[in-house]
Amino acid sequence: MERSLQDREIVSLLLEEVDEDPEDDIVFDSSDEESDEVTEETYETDSIDSEEDLFKIVDDENSSDSEIDVPLSELTSRPSGRTYKGKDGTLWYKLPARSNVRTRSENIVSGTPGVKILARDAKTPLECFNLFVGESMLLDILIHTNVRIRRTRLGLNTSNDYAYAEVGMDELKAVIGLIYLAGLYKSARQNLQDLWCNDGTGIPIFAMTMSLRRFIFIVNHLRFDDVDTRQERLSQDRLAPFRKLFEEFVSRCQQHYTPFENLTLDEELVAFRGRCKFRQYLPNKPGKYGIKIFALVDAKTFYSLNLEIYLGEQPEGPYKVSNKPHDVVDGLVAPVSQSGRNITMDNWFTSYPTYEHLLNHHKLTAVGTMKSNKTCIPEKFKTNSTMYSSQFGFQKDMTLVSYVPKPRKKVFLLSSLHHDVEIDLQSGEKQKPAVITFYNKTKSGVDNVDKLIRSYDVSRNSRRWPLTLFFWLLNSAGINAKIIQMLNFPDIKNNRRNFIKDLGIALIESHLKTRQKNTRLSTDLRKRIADRIGLDEGPPVKKTAPGVRRRCYVCTSKKDRKTQYICETCKSHVCLDHAIFQCGNCFKGNVPENDED
Repeated sequence: MERSLQDREIVSLLLEEVDEDPEDDIVFDSSDEESDEVTEETYETDSIDSEEDLFKIVDDENSSDSEIDVPLSELTSRPSGRTYKGKDGTLWYKLPARSNVRTRSENIVSGTPGVKILARDAKTPLECFNLFVGESMLLDILIHTNVRIRRTRLGLNTSNDYAYAEVGMDELKAVIGLIYLAGLYKSARQNLQDLWCNDGTGIPIFAMTMSLRRFIFIVNHLRFDDVDTRQERLSQDRLAPFRKLFEEFVSRCQQHYTPFENLTLDEELVAFRGRCKFRQYLPNKPGKYGIKIFALVDAKTFYSLNLEIYLGEQPEGPYKVSNKPHDVVDGLVAPVSQSGRNITMDNWFTSYPTYEHLLNHHKLTAVGTMKSNKTCIPEKFKTNSTMYSSQFGFQKDMTLVSYVPKPRKKVFLLSSLHHDVEIDLQSGEKQKPAVITFYNKTKSGVDNVDKLIRSYDVSRNSRRWPLTLFFWLLNSAGINAKIIQMLNFPDIKNNRRNFIKDLGIALIESHLKTRQKNTRLSTDLRKRIADRIGLDEGPPVKKTAPGVRRRCYVCTSKKDRKTQYICETCKSHVCLDHAIFQCGNCFKGNVPENDED
């Protein structure tokens, strides 16, 4: 029980800023262009009348599912006449097999859920973030971005070396930090001039970190692959401009985390309306147009474990894969194969052969809704119309359920996890089968990741799909990083908003220290940067002998600026623009106390 309460506290930190909109309640439908043709008599299987909270976490210890009392004689003897038969000849028994047996082998979970040993020391937001976006990934981005910048500079005739200079590692991290902060302030798609505005309406940290023109220049030149070999790779892979970065990110997600016993398999949509050969239209998603990503997510913590981008029909070559639901499921569950976990999925993925394959080849159970046109469903399951009534069909390793939540609406579920006639007594007069209750608790993993992304989305409008995917990668990395921190140090009670804020500040800190030393900046700006990073003030300046004036050692010789002030420490002449004023008491550390009358 103590572990269960801890899990609830962990997830509440992720979800406390997400608005719960009843209109966003999840239905059982999944838009698909490749769905089977529906028969003439259509049965609605889109939704289940569920009052489960969208963000309720699975808690097996507190569940109160009960079984219907069935005489043991009926459970142990199943006459051949008491069966249902599907169109394809699939037989389903009306009564389950004997239930008083030892735990099935496919229900024994292997591996301790939680953070793996490589990531258990990560504590700060930056340390957790580096687990998913490491130095090697940033170095690749830096190299390819600078190649693009050099090509751009060849066609420019400008004296502004700073605005069009190549990017350093600290500056690249600072750009990523500003992207996170823009998402934190709900300003990711806001006009950038509003963020850099100096009339009091802007956000000061942006102007402190870099100029607006510099930020736009770097973001527009971000590249993620070698442009010289891109055309050759595109002939075999549509994802070539982003393939290496995406695969390394997914690999890191799997290296640092072991999921809990239940996972959700569903699709995400990264909103994008530009030119892209594999752009999809999904009317049930908020963005409707975009890049579809299949995701395997932990149903308890919403950690993204495995991801696959839908690329349509790939050219012939090593990256050509099948996009059929069965093959998509087979690929996504590979990280948890032979681990005894359960996969919850919707009706686009669910089929009898897929569940058999998961059970026999991967040692995984599955629960999900089914389309009414599946040939394994007996006709009798489709004719029942009594409100809140259920019908069960059993095999040795599979259970089929038909439920009537509303008039003229039937729901079909297939499960290889449940093997008994179970009704959830907490559902009251609705008499929901326990399969449906379980499905409602574990179905929303991917949808909750979408909600978390939208709460602090860092995405900016772009016509380049690799850049759009990079913004999505930062969103996913931020969520996974926060989950790692909460599991490693549950005593840290800061919410996700503070986590993103601390991460953004940590990413720009090193660049701010370098920028504060830039003598070309105004004294006021350098002073504000010093206050932000907590930089100690330097020694005061003093006047030289009367009439002695020399050139400031900081200013350029072109300015030829003379001054009578010298630095207290190095005795060099310095003008007031490059001086820091401090009284003697403060410099010596003797701050007088204010006298009170």
